[in-house]
Amino acid sequence: MNILLKNLFRYQDQGLLFYCIVFGLSMMAHGYFKFAGGEQMLTGVGSMLGVFGITGGYYMLGVMAASAELIGGLLVILGLATRLGTLMIVGTLFVATVLELGHGFFKWDYPSQMMFGAIMLFIAGPGRFSFDYKWAHK
Repeated sequence: MNILLKNLFRYQDQGLLFYCIVFGLSMMAHGYFKFAGGEQMLTGVGSMLGVFGITGGYYMLGVMAASAELIGGLLVILGLATRLGTLMIVGTLFVATVLELGHGFFKWDYPSQMMFGAIMLFIAGPGRFSFDYKWAHK
């Protein structure tokens, strides 16, 4: 019971490190699998923006989404420019959430929860086990 009531902040940095690793890996995997799907996958991802009136450049938009997830996830894992990484991820997941809003709870719930997790990390920062912390405290 002590672990639940005492020293609540003793392991905060370990918790942030754990979250950065698993969240970053998840985002990197999403980006990687978009790239692994090739041009057809990337074009398909980009073409989803057609509902916003965008009429072309779908391949490049797909590359941008996959890159934001892949690079953003890597930055989060490393704790290097973490807030920039989370902003890249938030932008992509916000669009994913909006695209799925009319398709039922289970379609938009996952991207929204991941987006909220990225926002939490943007606010909290990566903790002291990060390059960001090391450089800020020289």
